[in-house]
Amino acid sequence: MTIMKNIKANLLAALKSLSKVLYENIKLIMIGMILILMIIAGAILVSLYFGGDVVRQLTITEIKGIAYITRGTKKLSAGKGTKLMSGDIISTNEKSTVRISLDDDKYIFIEPDSSVYIYFTDIASEGDISVNLSRGAAICELNEKLKKKATFNLKTPNSIVSVRGTVFRAQFDYMESYSDSRGVELANVMITQVQNFDGSVNLQLYDSSRDPFDLPKLLVERTSAQMITADDVCQYGYLNYDIDLGSINEDALHEILRASNEKELAFSHNEINAAYKHVVEENRQTGTVTEISTEASSEEIFITTTVTTTTEATTEESATTTTPPESTEESSGGTLRSTAKTYEYTTYSGIKWWELTGNTNTDLDDYDDWFTEETSIPFEAVTTVPDIPEE
Repeated sequence: MTIMKNIKANLLAALKSLSKVLYENIKLIMIGMILILMIIAGAILVSLYFGGDVVRQLTITEIKGIAYITRGTKKLSAGKGTKLMSGDIISTNEKSTVRISLDDDKYIFIEPDSSVYIYFTDIASEGDISVNLSRGAAICELNEKLKKKATFNLKTPNSIVSVRGTVFRAQFDYMESYSDSRGVELANVMITQVQNFDGSVNLQLYDSSRDPFDLPKLLVERTSAQMITADDVCQYGYLNYDIDLGSINEDALHEILRASNEKELAFSHNEINAAYKHVVEENRQTGTVTEISTEASSEEIFITTTVTTTTEATTEESATTTTPPESTEESSGGTLRSTAKTYEYTTYSGIKWWELTGNTNTDLDDYDDWFTEETSIPFEAVTTVPDIPEE
């Protein structure tokens, strides 16, 4: 009995001691419990709002030649594995290409002599991606359909291309003068060309005042469109015309061929591969030095190339000449044929769109020592482009 009384007395003493400690520290305990509950509630709200999505990352996965990133006031040398920030401007020279991975199911391929500004929000499933093409050409690949609250737009100074899940190519050129198919001379001409390789694409054309022209148009798969905006003209040069694969450059065809391995396109492997081999052979005959290796895959020959041209890259700021179509005429199946005429292509001196929207990514280390006279390219062309129209 004595032992039981002692145990009971000790338990009562312990309870009294615990009660005293709790009473003396009740405020601290209550504050601690409230903080724990707030943390749990915050975690639940964040999980519900973001739906468990991870933060979006854009990474350069492949690069050929020399390319650069303009980030705020800094000029950075692009390289494989480079993480991109929203607001970065990626520029390639005449011999370089860049491939960017987004969310593991989207890709942007920047062709030679191009400049692309990329804006994106952090959350993949509910976020926006805007690829702003101010010079040259780019291929966008969306291997999975976007979720309802997500958007993907490619913008040029005279158009917006909106997609949900497709593979398409866009090219933008500016010309001080241009003769249309009727022989009418146009001034300050902006031309966007879009080629759709899968699904459907929505096109919105803008006039020289950056106002929408007409209603959006639908570009179906295996077809292309040309959008022309000048001082006094805003029109479609053509819409839903068959794509001539043989007119696409080698780098772009190589990327489209690779995209066809990721998802089924409206063009078969055989069609794309045949066009690619044809263009490679043409480049051989016209003086392009190409190293070619072949390997069999699914009874097809896929060619991979590393291309170097015999033409030296120029760093002059003066106008360059090229030979775009003088006029177009429809052939069987809707494919366009063209005659050639030389036009002067120059740098546009209009408002810079990144100066309007702002670019706050300037808190960087000094990377100036990355650049040398041998590897640098002029950046004046990067920062003198037309304004991108607002949606």
